[in-house]
Amino acid sequence: MPCSKRALPKRISRVGSRFFAPRGCANCTDGYKGRVGIYQVLPVTDAIARIILAMGSAVEISDQAARKACGDLRRSGLEKVKNGLTSLEEVNSVTVE
Repeated sequence: MPCSKRALPKRISRVGSRFFAPRGCANCTDGYKGRVGIYQVLPVTDAIARIILAMGSAVEISDQAARKACGDLRRSGLEKVKNGLTSLEEVNSVTVE
């Protein structure tokens, strides 16, 4: 099932991508077996350390991380969607406010 173009960030390629929805089988009723985690790892660079020590906001930290191309939780989830490990609906349920 292809996803809508506006559901993906600009930096995730849409060309030639196919996304699938879970459909279930004899072993699982909802299309999932087991668990797949999505993770965000934030290396504390000098710039991020300065923001933290200055009691900066989460937005300031996030903006600095984005400038250094640190992956975020949504991007991690979208990579799992792209690799067929989970669905866009599942990623949206935990990463979209």
